[in-house]
Amino acid sequence: MNKISRIGLIITVMLMSSFIGAVEFDDAQKCNEIKDDPDLTIQYCTSAIESGELSNENLVPAMANRGYAYYKKRIYDQAISDFNAVIRLDPNIARIYVARGMAYDYSERNYDEAIDNYTSAIRLKPNSARYYNKRCWVFVLKGDAESALSDCNKSLVLRPDYPTTLDNRGLAHFALGNYQAALKDFNRTIQLDSAAWSTHLYRARVLEILGNTSQAEADRNIARENAQGEEQYGIWFRSVEGFEKNNQHLKK
Repeated sequence: MNKISRIGLIITVMLMSSFIGAVEFDDAQKCNEIKDDPDLTIQYCTSAIESGELSNENLVPAMANRGYAYYKKRIYDQAISDFNAVIRLDPNIARIYVARGMAYDYSERNYDEAIDNYTSAIRLKPNSARYYNKRCWVFVLKGDAESALSDCNKSLVLRPDYPTTLDNRGLAHFALGNYQAALKDFNRTIQLDSAAWSTHLYRARVLEILGNTSQAEADRNIARENAQGEEQYGIWFRSVEGFEKNNQHLKK
């Protein structure tokens, strides 16, 4: 190969390297920018991750964004895998523990893992009302309503009149058989958030227990009218029955 040919080859390699680098940068940028199409997010993030060219600083958001995209698609095992990778790279991002906790909750009903992840998030951000509320919810599902009540109360100190926390505290009171306290929290939730149709189902059961069957039926009708179809209403209706059954041991 003569000198001119070698120079030409070197220039070609340099140009190709620049082109490949530009494509990888473009993939990483799109991985960070696309929020409303999880399939595209997964495509671009995977391309950027597998390029092997990302620094740890840039790999963290790429892995996190792909994990969130898998979560949106309900591919929870892949989401958890990506969140695990993010935590190995940077163990100090509270929202990743929350995301992993939610994935454990929704995929496997693995409440202990979810609680451990929310606890890690709280350790990193002890003033987050949202994180205490997340853990409160899982404690309710697990059947530990006393711990749930403690977390919901902490959440409401940090953020008074937080509708989601009031709703969850109402469920904790309900599990403990504190029906008047539950009713008060459900009333306040509905007052603050008119779209909280599932709270009408919770309140309906409390009203029924307290003997107000006509208002209970009215609440169920409101829930049915605002649910996204009869199937969703049925799922939540059965969840109320299951929740009550699973927490019978807590009734005072």
